[in-house]
Amino acid sequence: MEVAGKLLSKRGNVVTIELADEVDTQFYTDSVGLVLRDDRSITAQQRKFAYAIMADIAKSDIGGFWAGDNKAVENYFKAKYCLDNDLDYISLSTRLGNRTDTNEFISMLLDFSLAHNVALSRMPINELEGDFGRRFEYSCLINKKCVICGTSKGIEFAHCKAIGFVNSRQKMNHLGWLGMALCHTHHQQQHSKDWGIERFMKHYHLQGVPVDERIAKIYHLHIVKEEKLV
Repeated sequence: MEVAGKLLSKRGNVVTIELADEVDTQFYTDSVGLVLRDDRSITAQQRKFAYAIMADIAKSDIGGFWAGDNKAVENYFKAKYCLDNDLDYISLSTRLGNRTDTNEFISMLLDFSLAHNVALSRMPINELEGDFGRRFEYSCLINKKCVICGTSKGIEFAHCKAIGFVNSRQKMNHLGWLGMALCHTHHQQQHSKDWGIERFMKHYHLQGVPVDERIAKIYHLHIVKEEKLV
């Protein structure tokens, strides 16, 4: 159940929220989630990036009747976003748009682009903010695309920190380890003496993604599942 409310105060990890409507909570647990919205106006960089992705999709000739038509692509994805999020409209204008919806909209466009091999004219890792950058890195891992150049050829799982001589890549538990999808060329760059992992991550604004069971299955990584206590 999702309930709207207003954030009244916050102190560290403790927040006080006033709910918009009265809610009968007797049938729900004490565990809740919190979705924070950034309602500031969208930035010029966000808007340009969103339109650049839609132009790339139009150029890729995917989508039947709206292939090659930038406006048709825009209308389709705006309608889809509104339908998926129960909204009346989404705006990419400075006056009406907000950063949260725009970032979510961009993430939807990127997921589509990765799944359909759309060549992107801009590097997403240079355009995305905060957690949205990590979400893109996760999508690249799932879709086996290089997080830097976007190619789908020769994709390898790259660790975000040195494994060390004591760990065997075949036998170590990868669950929770930070990783990313790189093509062979960028993977070699990551491990070169002139770069190194730390400098590589900082240069390309990468955060790394914790390995879960889905990632481990795709890249044939060894994991040890935690046994559930009964």
